[in-house]
Amino acid sequence: MDKRKKKTKEETIEIAKVNLKKLPIKFELFNLLFLALLGISFFVFVYFVWKVNILPTTYLIGGFLGIFVLLIVIIGMMFFTKQKKLRIPSYVLTVLLSALMLGSVPYLQGTFHFLSNTQVKDYGVLHYSVVVLKGEEYNNIKSLEGKTISYVDDDYKEKIEKILEKEISYQEQLQYDFGVLPDDLMNKKVDAICLEDSYYAMFQEEVENFEESTKVVYTFEVKTMIEENKKENDVSVSEESFILYISGIDQYGKVDSVRGRSDVNQLAVVNPKTHHILLVNTPRDYYVQLAGTTGLKDKLTHAGIYGIQKSIDTLEKFYGIDIQYYLRVNFDTLIRVVDVIGGVDINSDASFTCHTNNKVHVEKGWNHFNGAQALAYSRERYAYLTGDHHRGANQQQVITAIINKVSTSSVLIQKYNDILNSLDGSFQTDMSMDSILAFIRYQLDAMPDWNVESIAVSGFNSMDYTYSMGTGRKLYVMEPDMDSVQKAIARIQEVYNEK
Repeated sequence: MDKRKKKTKEETIEIAKVNLKKLPIKFELFNLLFLALLGISFFVFVYFVWKVNILPTTYLIGGFLGIFVLLIVIIGMMFFTKQKKLRIPSYVLTVLLSALMLGSVPYLQGTFHFLSNTQVKDYGVLHYSVVVLKGEEYNNIKSLEGKTISYVDDDYKEKIEKILEKEISYQEQLQYDFGVLPDDLMNKKVDAICLEDSYYAMFQEEVENFEESTKVVYTFEVKTMIEENKKENDVSVSEESFILYISGIDQYGKVDSVRGRSDVNQLAVVNPKTHHILLVNTPRDYYVQLAGTTGLKDKLTHAGIYGIQKSIDTLEKFYGIDIQYYLRVNFDTLIRVVDVIGGVDINSDASFTCHTNNKVHVEKGWNHFNGAQALAYSRERYAYLTGDHHRGANQQQVITAIINKVSTSSVLIQKYNDILNSLDGSFQTDMSMDSILAFIRYQLDAMPDWNVESIAVSGFNSMDYTYSMGTGRKLYVMEPDMDSVQKAIARIQEVYNEK
């Protein structure tokens, strides 16, 4: 009985072996190895495509159909043919397809990392400098041992104290109005002042001889939570109009500082239905009522000293609009993006040497600018009779040139990773990653030819007291020309509501 069972079992195994041999499938080690490579590559590729979600549906359908057809062909050539000469082409196709799928992963992963870094974090930093008079014996923080240091009595006072007390013992003098700090130092009422960098930059520009008479002996950072008015819902950026505030702060390095004077104040009204972008420039020195303040008005650029939300709220109130998103950049951002796309071509209406960079000379007519040259051109105001108004027009020229070069040429595809790497950490936006990806998918799918229109509000030169600097000194300001403001408001509404 046992022998019969054993024999039956052995016969079954032999029959199975015979049947397998009759199948056209060739289970060879090489085939299995190449199939494993193909499977791993495919699943890695699918994971990152799903994770990043940047490709339009039409691209996905076409791409995956092509991949599936190739997979069927490769598997058929490997396992379902008796012609061994077809195995080598199947291996070649496997390597090429796997290389294509795995080769796209760095692009997808780089995109995800880049977009993640553009998102506003829950915390930021404030950069501080300890400033003394030139000619004094103070050369570093240790030399201020036992001396008087003055700074603003605000929410960051205790953090400043802790950092300074780790270095030295000193006499503290607090001020409620930061506008008096430069005078206290210049008149030698204190030995040093501690300034957040946006205040320091403002004093360098607004206080006579401050930059020439002072030096920095110590710098440090203070981490802080970012408190902004979060929007409840995102706009459908591929279907609905939205307004993007482009804020260019007067700093180099990473855009991680919570504060910064906004030297560029451009509103981009984007209408995806009509492929229309309206750029509206508001001069940095426009004399406006800062949101949440009463009494003295101030320069628009000074709103950034109190955080970007102050700038947004001020512009919303001034134009009677809702700003859905902001994009915050600095000097380095412009230099990097222009350099990585191979420069931009700008048609200048005047010849001049730039005041912010005397190595840059602009010719009347067409100029090809690298990043540093484009920045100098964007910052120039002294070469023009209309000063800041003309500077805003130059900024719009550069923005338009960048948009046109990236959207109407192969630059974006050819230098994709270079662009991402060069811009990593150099700008911030509160537009959600989902909205950014939706807009990119829309651009890739529709490839619209954007019509970029530029306008600017104008004003009149004046001198007046400001909210930030108080009544101690009058500063140059630009009184708004309300006729130009009303025209801008009307044009914003027209482009926003176009069908």
